[in-house]
Amino acid sequence: MKTWLLSVGCALWVLSCKSAPPPVADVPIPTVPNEELVVVTQNLTDVSVKYTGTVEAGAQDVRLTKAVYEFVVDGQVLNSDESALDVKIAQGQSQPFSIEHGFTYVKDTDALKAMDARGGSILLSLRGKVLATLTIPAQGEAPAVTKTVELPFARAKEVRTPRLPHLKLVDFEAGRFSESEVQVLFHLGVVNPNPFPITVTGLPYQIELAGKKIADATIGAGEKVTNASTGVFDVSVTMNEETHGKDVKKLIKGLIVPYAVTGTLKTAMYDEPLEAKGEIKLTPPK
Repeated sequence: MKTWLLSVGCALWVLSCKSAPPPVADVPIPTVPNEELVVVTQNLTDVSVKYTGTVEAGAQDVRLTKAVYEFVVDGQVLNSDESALDVKIAQGQSQPFSIEHGFTYVKDTDALKAMDARGGSILLSLRGKVLATLTIPAQGEAPAVTKTVELPFARAKEVRTPRLPHLKLVDFEAGRFSESEVQVLFHLGVVNPNPFPITVTGLPYQIELAGKKIADATIGAGEKVTNASTGVFDVSVTMNEETHGKDVKKLIKGLIVPYAVTGTLKTAMYDEPLEAKGEIKLTPPK
């Protein structure tokens, strides 16, 4: 009886050994030898970056399925996300994969003012891992198997800190066209000190000549000011009997017309007021 039980036990052990799948051998995981991070767009409040990494497959076929990553500014994690991938790489070959990610990196006006006061640069980085499936070919009686591994990646890019734009009265031109009419062209300047364009959401203004308001409007909505430049917005006004009545001749004859220009530069997150006053000196008639 004992001999029969021993025989049965041995037979079952032999069968279990034949049916159990062979262990998956450790294989070298793919590598990411080349990485690049570029800034696609940047403005006062938002930034978009593109990460590109090249994966070398090694001795197995590889399929990249997903990237999980986080966006870091000066060491602080501000945002995390993931992207589906479908990149197939044959053994011994290499293929790139890319991630483009954009988000708001300046949360409010106070943060923007703080960055402007600080100056210098900030460090943007994208870091995470790529999920890769390896296909290990069949060996002998063992079937082909798959193995999922994680490939870490990280790349950083230093960029200029966003700076506040400014509104100023650049200059004006005045012409006396008759004893009862003067035309003035004011040049309002939006100074952009940044290495990227900014968008003006609006530039409301008011103009007074000789103590009377003669213009009240908004210009510049949607206009862009290119990087490291001053965008000039022209405002033309006319002083005549319609604006100042019969006294206009006396005012013009005096050859000095006081002016006052007020306005506000409006951007997506920041407003800056302008107040400029002075005198227009007219050329005396010949």
